[in-house]
Amino acid sequence: MNKGKLKWLKFIILALCLIIVFIMVHMDNENKAIDETYFMYAEVSGHRINVFKSGEKYYLFLPSFLNEEDIEYSFEARKHDIDVIKSDGLASVFITTNSGSLDNIIADKNYKESGKIKVYDKNGSENISVGLDYMKGRGNYSWTNWDKKSFKIKLSKNKNFLDLGEGQDYALIANASDATLIRNHIARELECAVEIPFASTGRFVDLYVNGDYMGNYYLCPSIEVGTDRVDITNIDEKQSLVYSRYNSEAFDVYETPLIKGWNLPEVVDDITGGYLLEREFGDRYTLEYGDINNGFITDNEEHFIVIAPQYCTKSEINYISDFVNKAENEILTGENLGQYINLESFAKRYLVEEVVKNYDGGVSSAYYYKDSDLVDSRFTAGPGWDFDMSLGNYLEWMDYANQDATGITRLYTSEHSTNYFKQLLEYNSFNELVKEYFETSAYDYMEYMVAEGIDEYEDMLSASAYMDSIRWGQMYEEKGYSTADTTEYQKLKQFIADRIEYLKGEWVN
Repeated sequence: MNKGKLKWLKFIILALCLIIVFIMVHMDNENKAIDETYFMYAEVSGHRINVFKSGEKYYLFLPSFLNEEDIEYSFEARKHDIDVIKSDGLASVFITTNSGSLDNIIADKNYKESGKIKVYDKNGSENISVGLDYMKGRGNYSWTNWDKKSFKIKLSKNKNFLDLGEGQDYALIANASDATLIRNHIARELECAVEIPFASTGRFVDLYVNGDYMGNYYLCPSIEVGTDRVDITNIDEKQSLVYSRYNSEAFDVYETPLIKGWNLPEVVDDITGGYLLEREFGDRYTLEYGDINNGFITDNEEHFIVIAPQYCTKSEINYISDFVNKAENEILTGENLGQYINLESFAKRYLVEEVVKNYDGGVSSAYYYKDSDLVDSRFTAGPGWDFDMSLGNYLEWMDYANQDATGITRLYTSEHSTNYFKQLLEYNSFNELVKEYFETSAYDYMEYMVAEGIDEYEDMLSASAYMDSIRWGQMYEEKGYSTADTTEYQKLKQFIADRIEYLKGEWVN
């Protein structure tokens, strides 16, 4: 080999060495950013479950149906002592996002990522296995103030998710602010007990995302139009046949100072219904939902988002806004009460919010609907949504924070409250309905919660709540409470006992 070739060979070898060193340094820097448990996981019955580290301890959280003897640890996991904890009696939800990470979703609540979902009942029988159109964040105050996040998921097709009825849209509620985890469920069961129109309950599940145990979650159907949801006339079905052929980015907005809708062809002959509405307070409607061109503000400055139909035409948005203004006038004046509003539904909606003393009652996430005149021509109060800040569980800045279980709120404590219910309580017919529903339905259910129900839920959730308390231990420590704490259930039980005793004195003759 001549000197020239030898010189070039030495140069190439040196360059290769420098490249290898660069790669090794780069990989070392990357590995420093990887959690030390990254290579610590277990394969259990075809599922990868990642090891979780808290302090100096390592944990493996198993769903109800998997057994410890079936565990196959990764090479790195076998180097450590791992505390295996198993849930008991709950269904399990396994989600895999396409990126294999939740980072983008956590960074932006509105970011949507598709993937796959598998669900097993408590005995390990597969409930559903289907594609996930998307998973995204949900919540407002809770999203920004708790590390344990809630999520919205949309399945690729309608499925009967754990016997909650056919549908595509579901919510996974974190209940991070509620040490008992059960306040949302109690309120929803109360809605069913007093027969709120289209009320639904939920299921407690253990959630795993990309192999990470996320904690105990409350799975419930989203409030949407559908046969097993809010079963009203579905305008979207007919409109989507036409609008799906258009480029939605080119849709022209129809807007006045009080109304937001769309300049789209009129497809539906009967524009009297159905409409699904969500009442929000003004600041949130303007700031957080300002880019939603489907809503209106009433003469009394109540703000409504139209959930369905998805695209309200000019005729539709003018119709429903005008109709709600008529219903609002009926509420505020008391004239011909019951002509435009379903008075019974309003009494039940108020009753539930008042019994649980819900901070968000009359403020946010309040749903109403109007069906076709051919079915029901009245404005109806529908299911509720957020109940985590209720039944004695309030933040320091909230109006109820320093109050006990007594008092009638009239759903008018907050500066953002509607005055619908405050005004309705001026009418004897409304008051009599509230008292009737309390005495015939609500009281018995809440009394059962005190006598047996809360103890049953505590027992059912104990194993999962214990896993949740470790998984989110740092967050709970910062907040000053934790799940799996029996004293929290006792405080809840006492609040309910005091609350129903007080209301019994007010409402039962």
